[in-house]
Amino acid sequence: MDVYVHTAIAISCMAGCYYWGRVLSKYEIMENIVGTMLDRLEKDGFIRCSTDENGEKDIIPISKIIEENAK
Repeated sequence: MDVYVHTAIAISCMAGCYYWGRVLSKYEIMENIVGTMLDRLEKDGFIRCSTDENGEKDIIPISKIIEENAK
């Protein structure tokens, strides 16, 4: 393996890791934004959520809320 092939392999690996990190950080940022927005909507009363045994929140469908209020 000569110097040019080794350099090309090293640079392509570094570029791949760089772009992989950028993609992962975008998903993490979006996850935080969506989580914060859902928490605020629930706090303000625009949506209702239920928490399961794993601590994950699920949005309650409007049809179930209407059924509960009709009873």
